[in-house]
Amino acid sequence: MTPIKIISRTMKYGLHLAVTWPGTPLPVLRKFCWIIVLIVFQIGQYSYVITHYKSDTLIEMVDNLSITMAFTLVLVKLCIAWKHSTQLSEILSIMEEESQKYAALDKNNFISKAAHISYHLSSFVIYTYMLAAGFYMMGAFVPRDTNTTSPELLLKMDFPFDINESPINELVISMQFFYQTTAAYIFGVFTALLLMAVLHVGCQIDVMCHTLLEVPYKSNRQLKYFISRHQEIITFADKIEKLFTYMALGQLVSNTLMICTLGYILVIAIQVENGVTLILKCIVFYISICLEAFVYCFAGEYLSIKSKLISDTAYEFLWYNLHPNETQYLILVILRAQKGFTFTFGKFASLSMESFANIMKASVSYISVLLAMT
Repeated sequence: MTPIKIISRTMKYGLHLAVTWPGTPLPVLRKFCWIIVLIVFQIGQYSYVITHYKSDTLIEMVDNLSITMAFTLVLVKLCIAWKHSTQLSEILSIMEEESQKYAALDKNNFISKAAHISYHLSSFVIYTYMLAAGFYMMGAFVPRDTNTTSPELLLKMDFPFDINESPINELVISMQFFYQTTAAYIFGVFTALLLMAVLHVGCQIDVMCHTLLEVPYKSNRQLKYFISRHQEIITFADKIEKLFTYMALGQLVSNTLMICTLGYILVIAIQVENGVTLILKCIVFYISICLEAFVYCFAGEYLSIKSKLISDTAYEFLWYNLHPNETQYLILVILRAQKGFTFTFGKFASLSMESFANIMKASVSYISVLLAMT
């Protein structure tokens, strides 16, 4: 049997870069380098935002704030992933093992189809963030003031030294290019990882439910398989929840603000002269942030729907032909499935498409406030 590829090379390289792939060499040293680089650049970014908030226009201030929050979220994601590295390793290993272990039971090719979809979707999500970083840098290179002779920085930062001289300026721009590119890569990797893990849960539920309904019932082994497999999926979903719940909390706060600020910039850019530069910088960035909020909320909605599928499958099974002791097991499965798989943001509330709608509505409300202040 041909091995099913679950994790794309793009995802694997990103996890290596984030020092979260099992067996990555020199993990402590690489984590230390990541923290030093992110903290130094974050200090420069926030220092610029604080010291220039009076001199910058409102549109420049929200532009700098939005990109600064994005890098802060990268640091938060890395710290959470490092703290829960055990859960991350278990998620990756379980996905690989289950895809091979239950492939023989998959008569409808659910596993291979889900692997194919997640393989390409994960790469698409990562490339979207890379494209957003590329467009943002292209917009930063376009000078807004024709009288300015010094080259623009990719990211607005304060430095304790003069950066206008020739070798230093090119070195700083090169470092910012590397910093922005790698951060966008990591930003997309964790979003793609969540999407891939959730699709894996869905395909395993499909295999489990179709095995119970389509195969003629011969012994209580099938029922025991259904119950034990359901418990394994619950355990796997709990690992996803534990790894991503606080990432989702950071997303809920930061995405609302970033969608608000980027939406405001795009609305203003349409109205002002020479607004093409702002549109070039922010349009793909705005799409990628909305995509990330959608993926997290979609994950919660998708798990909820699949949990209802388990409950419906247990009810549609020919339980009236079973021994009364066996039907009690099905009742427990139905009750547990009705509870659903919980995917929350910070253990506060469940994520769903309703949450995504609320994020977008709140962002539009904040855009209206900023437009009134302009």
